[in-house]
Amino acid sequence: PDKEPTWTHAAEDDGWMLAHNALRDETNDITAAVESIATKFRNGVPAWAIGSIRKVWSDHNIHVISHHKSEDDIMTPFMKTRINLPEKLESDHEIVCDKIDQITEAVQGLKEGDSVDGVVAALNDYREVLFPHLEEEEHIALPLLRSYFDPKEAGKQVQKIVAKSPKCELGSFIHYMTEDKFRNKFMKQEGIPFFVWHLVFKSAYKYFLDNIVSNLEALKTGAPPTPLKKKWLC
Repeated sequence: PDKEPTWTHAAEDDGWMLAHNALRDETNDITAAVESIATKFRNGVPAWAIGSIRKVWSDHNIHVISHHKSEDDIMTPFMKTRINLPEKLESDHEIVCDKIDQITEAVQGLKEGDSVDGVVAALNDYREVLFPHLEEEEHIALPLLRSYFDPKEAGKQVQKIVAKSPKCELGSFIHYMTEDKFRNKFMKQEGIPFFVWHLVFKSAYKYFLDNIVSNLEALKTGAPPTPLKKKWLC
């Protein structure tokens, strides 16, 4: 385990850590948004708010499941070629998924005029399980990765993960890091050519702004989201 000196960027700038930051920030934003709409409509939420909650939660569900699959199917098998990883890091995913299912059930069961207090409670339960799990991976798995593998070896796995990531996951990653840091720091750090922004990342970022950020802002302000304008092809 002597590869740490080969890493030129700090652990906090690692893509794994940044992906976790996006999950944390997105979860906090969703929780804050649902709490906000609950206080604004104490006698029951309107139909548009239910639609917004369902959209942001549906995409978050896709995001976190994709993240877990990247770890379970790509990064963990890769690391196990040299490291005996604690089984708890994988088994915790099942506990997190149980909490996700509880939120999904609560969200899908909402009707116009219902209270969203149950959704808020389920989101807080989810955070209490998800956040410690993310921290455990950061304190155990990430240092081991940087000790037993060099950036070039790990980078090949990152490329596989990026290639399979849905727009809601990539867009979240960019949004919570900020576009500027993603394009001018992270892409250079990972050796990603500048034109890949236009081929892949730009549309994912726009998707996240149009579909997630807009609905989160609507829930926080208590006003329906502005409908997206349809593009007509000539």
